[in-house]
Amino acid sequence: MGRYRKRICGILFAAALLCGSIMQPVTAGMSGEMDGTEGLFPGYVQSGDVQEDEAAPESGDAQKENAESDEEQVSSTQPGQFQENENVWTDEAAEEGDVQPGGVQENGTQPEGEQTEGMQPGNMQTEGSGPTGGKLETVSEEGNVTAQKESLGQDGRTRVSTSMDAETAEWVEAAGEALTVLAAEREIMALVYLSDEYPVRTSPDYEGGTAVTVLSGHTVNILDVYVDDNMEIWYYVGLEYKGQEIQGYVPRMYLASSDSRFLEWEEMYGMNFQDSAYATDGEEKAAYPDIDQFPESYRQALLALKQKHPNWRFVKMNTGLDWDNSVYQQLQNGKSLIEYTQEEWAKEGLYDDGQWYYASEAALEVYMDPRNGLTENGIFQFEQLTYNEECHTLEAVTAFLRNTFMTDSKPAPGTNTTYAQLFWDIGREEGRKVSPFHLAARVLQEQGKGTSPLISGTYKGYEGYYNFFNIKASGTTSQQIYENGLKYAKEQGWYGVENALRGGADFISANYIKKGQDTLYLQKFNVNPNGTYAPYTHQYMQNIMAPTSEASSMKRLYESASAVDSTFVFKIPVYENMPEAPCTKPSASTNVVLKLPSGYSDTTVWLDGVAYQGERRDSRLIVEAPDGKAGTAVVYQYNASGVPVGMAVWSLRYNGVAYTATEEPGLADLLTYHGFSIRVTGKTGIRFKTGISAELRGKLISAGVNGYKLKEYGTLVMNNANRAQYPMIRGGAKVAGGISYGMDSSGNMQDVVFETVDGRYRYTSVLVGLPVEQYKTEYAFRGYIVLEKDGVETTLYGPVVARSIYNLAQQLLSQGSYPAGSAAETFLKKLVSDADALSGGN
Repeated sequence: MGRYRKRICGILFAAALLCGSIMQPVTAGMSGEMDGTEGLFPGYVQSGDVQEDEAAPESGDAQKENAESDEEQVSSTQPGQFQENENVWTDEAAEEGDVQPGGVQENGTQPEGEQTEGMQPGNMQTEGSGPTGGKLETVSEEGNVTAQKESLGQDGRTRVSTSMDAETAEWVEAAGEALTVLAAEREIMALVYLSDEYPVRTSPDYEGGTAVTVLSGHTVNILDVYVDDNMEIWYYVGLEYKGQEIQGYVPRMYLASSDSRFLEWEEMYGMNFQDSAYATDGEEKAAYPDIDQFPESYRQALLALKQKHPNWRFVKMNTGLDWDNSVYQQLQNGKSLIEYTQEEWAKEGLYDDGQWYYASEAALEVYMDPRNGLTENGIFQFEQLTYNEECHTLEAVTAFLRNTFMTDSKPAPGTNTTYAQLFWDIGREEGRKVSPFHLAARVLQEQGKGTSPLISGTYKGYEGYYNFFNIKASGTTSQQIYENGLKYAKEQGWYGVENALRGGADFISANYIKKGQDTLYLQKFNVNPNGTYAPYTHQYMQNIMAPTSEASSMKRLYESASAVDSTFVFKIPVYENMPEAPCTKPSASTNVVLKLPSGYSDTTVWLDGVAYQGERRDSRLIVEAPDGKAGTAVVYQYNASGVPVGMAVWSLRYNGVAYTATEEPGLADLLTYHGFSIRVTGKTGIRFKTGISAELRGKLISAGVNGYKLKEYGTLVMNNANRAQYPMIRGGAKVAGGISYGMDSSGNMQDVVFETVDGRYRYTSVLVGLPVEQYKTEYAFRGYIVLEKDGVETTLYGPVVARSIYNLAQQLLSQGSYPAGSAAETFLKKLVSDADALSGGN
């Protein structure tokens, strides 16, 4: 790594600067320590090791994603035409025969960084010259050594090298002492940037050991300063890495900070050189090195912002996480919700009692793609949320809240002051130092018009308690949400408005901002790979639009404070394998969303009889239809042996924008599978049995079920190898069929019932006279039924089951279904041996 060098300017003013001082605010104690777990109101969720992100989002009132093988010719006997006596057939294995519907069988260690032998990272105390030397020699104008003095920072660390002249050394000492005073009062946050990853050093030296290597965008806390022989500034920092506290050194040029008091300190002591420290010796200075760190697809938008706001700094947060996997993770366990007022394509199934829906994958991608936030308003979702006294004015908070339920026209309930004053005072208290703009915007985002029982103070059993930030207010009904949130408020002692606001602010500060989730974006999408909490967990909100919405509020607040052009640091995530261009809103969606009944786990969805692979998200199954023409969806249930035992049916309607799936419980288990039989005398044959409820059939023939009336049912059969290329549907290529009920091609009414078992009529399809070369050929069978509603025909299909006569014979023999030496056993053995002889045993 090339060394960047910069002479510190302002040395001539050292004497004057030594007289400068920085006021030290009184430190206020933090309120009760948090337990590290939260289950927040819709959109605001659990953390730590508890159940992940299960609360509901909040916006507005606190209410609550072959080649074809030639078809073998079937013998002259047609499917569906039973021609033999029952005693020449035997059923297949017992576990696959006569299965009735409903017979369900439920089925981080922290890497070790380099360090100098015998030394601990960040606690370098060596003797002699070099970056951590212990003695400072004061040199007279004549060059003689006139004195020696210790030049030690916190924990015995030095701030200058032994070769530095006395005047400069004294100046650095004064600066360091003032900096440690600031650092003792509050955390001075900065971000590592201008490098995809950076080794935090165990000593202020580019050749020093490595305490830990962090990715661009990692948050550190500045603790002290060191100036080396080349007059380059290093900061001694503390950071959290995978739950471990680590200290070390980082050069100033690789740090970005918007802490106003720290920036004042740098200006006062002549150490603010970040605008000019980007080029190595002899190299041409890059125009905007912070922007150059980003992928090309980010740069145009960032350049437009930089040209309008030169003081804004953009830090690439290198997540190292795959984009597609990150999207997938955010769609699980109810992590991502969207309000009911949004477009239909953005909603995929109701989450609660009507306020919130699971977000579609397309909607999530739009709001999760950081590139869509690179606008004047959206950029503030990437702002660090620490207190900045230069920008965070009381007047701006007051103006922001003026037309809300937190207006300054009257005091907050139970206090003698306004909400604006409370937010401002709480945010700037020592020990917390969180943006009062963030606090005000978050409460407004949570509470909307302010009518929620969570902030009424009158909810029965919780009188006087408030939960403005909806912390742990989770559930799928309004009552659950209110009572869970107020129970937590009572447990925390949030009695009265001021205590509730302060407690909520402490919670956000301690559990999010100081844990690396220090932007609105990271509070929703935790994609910090080396943070305290694993990626995709410990997410404050479920509402995918909340960061964008709150960012607009933050922008308005800064405009009210005339502070939009101040020094801001924006931490913007970058993922691996992102789409080439930012994700855009679709005009429509063909996704079908099914809420699965209990016991259903298969992810194949049959749209109008054709199989499509779906994706399971919570209790929903999402599948993308090829177009907007699908009329039905079916999912089958299987037992532990893989035998189909259930059938769930939905009717579909497409309005040009999105599908609506309506479950049809009256048609559940409409067609059922009842096993195969094999003929054991005469011509070889295979028989497939399908069942239909006698009671349901009667309703479909007479009054109908939900408007549907029976027209026809039967069986389809095809060479199973052909299914890879041709769908097995009525009228499909390579598909044969036979009618058991309805008008046949000759106009004759058919109503064939093979047998009745447990209230279900069974009908069959038969293949007989198969030649030996087809014994090992698998044939696929499925029942079908044609219903009519409002003059429109709808065809539904039973499960597809495939068998070869060879495998059925082997199964019966292995089970010992017939006595040794019996005619049936002899017939089956000959069938198997004939097939093996023809195929050479394969």
